Amino acid sequence: MDLLDDLHMAELGPIIWLQGLPDAVRPVLASVSVFGTDTFFLLCLPVLYWCVSPALGLRLGFVVLLAAATNVIGKLALHQPRPYWIDARVQPLSAEGAFGLPSGHAQNGTAGLGRLAAAVGRPWAWWAAGALIALVCLSRVYLGVHFISDVVAGVLLGLVVLLVANRLERPATRWWRGLPLWAQLVASAGLSAALIGAAALAGSPYAGWVVPSSWSSAGTIDPESLEPIVIMAGVLLGTLAGTSIMYRLGWFDAGGPLRLRAARWALGTVVAVAIWYAGRELLPGGAVTTYAGYVLLALWVQVGAPVLFIRLGLMSRAAREQAVR
Repeated sequence: MDLLDDLHMAELGPIIWLQGLPDAVRPVLASVSVFGTDTFFLLCLPVLYWCVSPALGLRLGFVVLLAAATNVIGKLALHQPRPYWIDARVQPLSAEGAFGLPSGHAQNGTAGLGRLAAAVGRPWAWWAAGALIALVCLSRVYLGVHFISDVVAGVLLGLVVLLVANRLERPATRWWRGLPLWAQLVASAGLSAALIGAAALAGSPYAGWVVPSSWSSAGTIDPESLEPIVIMAGVLLGTLAGTSIMYRLGWFDAGGPLRLRAARWALGTVVAVAIWYAGRELLPGGAVTTYAGYVLLALWVQVGAPVLFIRLGLMSRAAREQAVR
């Protein structure tokens, strides 16, 4: 990794210069940074899925999940620091505990915003997505949490995820629908387990690794934690299983008057927050509890909420031929 070390040293100067910009820049870039988080997209997905277009919600969800998961695996495989971890001159305007390369914000933002732009299908959408991605990348460097090379790598990997998803989306969907429900559920569990296995395998060459003393500016960190991939694996299982079950139940119509859509969002969000809170705060901690909690949360979003909405008259069923394609 000597080449990366040399590159990082060369990039410290531009980062320090960028942080010398007027203080008024900080809240703007800190706000823009949110558009590259997987949390931002995951919060948007229920709105799309329940109230706008379940097809778009699912497609965006899988693209962001793929981008976020490969990003975590990449970070574990490379074990690279963040700027403020190795040089006290860089101000930590945001605190991060995971490794830095590649940038998750850049990768998730590129994949997620790119998928939205593709759904809109207009030139202005691509220009807007590109401008927002550029600002997200700038914000991560300005905040002192990424090197320029981190965000470049993140954008490139995000584009790869976007292209792969676009190429495989239709054939993968046709193949999945051809499976019986029991096989879909087994495959969902297998893919979920494979995600955790891939992350563990990526970090295995670093057995016995400890945080270098030269990273003293990082503070207390646990960058080898598998919790992020456990969360993603749980969401993947719940999403695949929930979608498969919902498809068998006949699917639903996400349209209707604005008041009904707002009611769905409010009720669904309240229950989702309760599930999340119970899993994080009320139940015993640990990887198993975390995993189960996110499986349940994704099942609620994909199948539990729509079934409840239909029974309460907040949503109508859709004919099989109108199901997600």
